Amino acid sequence: MPLRLQTLNIMCGISAIAALLFATGCQREDEAAELPPRPVKTVTVSFSPDDTFGSLVGEIQPRFETSFSFRQGGEVRERDVDVGNMIKSGDVIARLDSEDQQDAVRKAEANLFAAQATLENAETARARAQQQYPRTVSRAALDSAIAQASGARASVDAAEAALRIAKNNLDNRVLRANSDGVVTAVGAEVGQNVGGGQMIARIAQLQDKDAVFQVPESAIAAASRDLTIEASLLSRPDITAVGTVREISPVADPITRNFTVRVALDNPPEDFRFGSAVRGSVNLPGGPVARLPMTALFNQGNESAVWVVDPADSTTKLVPVTIQRFETQDFLVAKGIASGDRVVVAGAQQLRPGMPVRLLEGSL
Repeated sequence: MPLRLQTLNIMCGISAIAALLFATGCQREDEAAELPPRPVKTVTVSFSPDDTFGSLVGEIQPRFETSFSFRQGGEVRERDVDVGNMIKSGDVIARLDSEDQQDAVRKAEANLFAAQATLENAETARARAQQQYPRTVSRAALDSAIAQASGARASVDAAEAALRIAKNNLDNRVLRANSDGVVTAVGAEVGQNVGGGQMIARIAQLQDKDAVFQVPESAIAAASRDLTIEASLLSRPDITAVGTVREISPVADPITRNFTVRVALDNPPEDFRFGSAVRGSVNLPGGPVARLPMTALFNQGNESAVWVVDPADSTTKLVPVTIQRFETQDFLVAKGIASGDRVVVAGAQQLRPGMPVRLLEGSL
């Protein structure tokens, strides 16, 4: 085949391929232009003051709860309280076997009696020696009588101290409450041998109550001691009490990563019983923020952004935003959007700038 004819055939083939590609591209553009608007779900932006602490559910706990125990071990002979019993200061909680301690008291009393008798004889001998000195008693004999009297008095002091210890040990076999309260737990039964320091009963004072909450790590920075918290019963929200933050745990729970915050309630009503579930709420002064679900968040490089629907032509535009903080399921926006904007919260990852969209039912 002549070279000129072969070249002509090649050029015709290239022209045909180019024409085919051009026709295909036009067809795709026409198909893209004819695509229906993409369905999306939106929410209307509204700003409100930043409620950092929000509301949390906690429980009522005693501010002062004391575990009572015996100083020395022994067998429990009596336990006069059960869980839920009201108790007064001085009431007996439990008793231990005290036979050995009673014998120790009797022995100490006998030793004291003997020491007192010895002291009496030594004092008599000293007085007689002083009267007869220097006529019939030498200086050495007088000094010996004085020393014996001093030693006898020291023996009496030691015997008195031993008797006090024996009596204290006997008294310690009876466990008494030192304040009014309610029994919240017991740790020993009658007939059980317990050790010194083992919890026999736990008593909570009734006059002081705390509302205890588990606060997320993201909000713990706002939980200062100057906050005023309102607590209401979950079962009866109309029953409320106010209080201030009394204690913030310095260590987070290793599992939940929450911090324990104790709120001291001011004269709570009697309906605030120990263990009652309460809702604590607080309003903190702060700038206005808009709350959006995590599904609305779109990453534009290193910046956070959201898709906003233009109400004029129902097309999308990507708007950078300033995020105040992240929470469990939402994030708070401080800047970048305005009240009334429609932000896409479902289908945001498939959008492109200027894409026409259609609002689904349920959009707010």
